[in-house]
Amino acid sequence: MISPALSQKSALTHALTKLIEVLDEENRVLQEHRVGLHAGFTDRKNQALRELMAALRFESLPSAIDAVKPLVQKLSATLQDNARLLKLHIAALGEVSDIIIGSLKEAESDGTYSRIFASRRS
Repeated sequence: MISPALSQKSALTHALTKLIEVLDEENRVLQEHRVGLHAGFTDRKNQALRELMAALRFESLPSAIDAVKPLVQKLSATLQDNARLLKLHIAALGEVSDIIIGSLKEAESDGTYSRIFASRRS
């Protein structure tokens, strides 16, 4: 739960909230195995990080940082979940790639495609 002190939206609060929302959405998509193109999430996370860096330049006072501690803790937990889910997703993609490569090598070794390629060269 976010403290009442965060009710007034500072640029820092807004930037942290936006980044958490993007990560939460990406985590949901990864958990539901609905991943299509991942570039959209990467772009949105990069934009949110740029906004966070800009906000930190203007609101780096200890009181401003203390006011967003609950959001920073939530961001940390969300980032850990995101890293775990992305690692699982990347590992799964690697396994699928290995299966495809293995199938292609097997098809080449049994001559399945050699006739097709030989006839195209003629």
